[in-house]
Amino acid sequence: MKMIWAIIRPEYSQKVIDALEKIGISAMTRLHVTGHGAEIGITANYSEIPKEMLMLVLPDIDVARAVKIISTVAKTWQKENPRHGAVGDGKIFVTYVDDAYTIRTADVRKTDSGLPAKTGTAL
Repeated sequence: MKMIWAIIRPEYSQKVIDALEKIGISAMTRLHVTGHGAEIGITANYSEIPKEMLMLVLPDIDVARAVKIISTVAKTWQKENPRHGAVGDGKIFVTYVDDAYTIRTADVRKTDSGLPAKTGTAL
């Protein structure tokens, strides 16, 4: 399993969510965040640049497809260079997830088999 952290412009977040849902990816967390990257010339405070962060935990097989959709849908179209987006379109991070614990049932989802383990004591 892997976790995708996508930080995107707020005006594209619902379009990205809709595109992911079309391919069957609907479990995610959406957060309103602020900040900016290392863009040259940015002098604003973090509180002045709103972004949205989508967090998804997916099987390895779905990660490349999800990243492709996010990066395509969240990209600002540029008339002068349609292959590239604009500064501030966002960033996508992908990390490994070793285990996922369900609080209600204490089930553990291990990445080795991809199947839920027997109910037991979680952390």
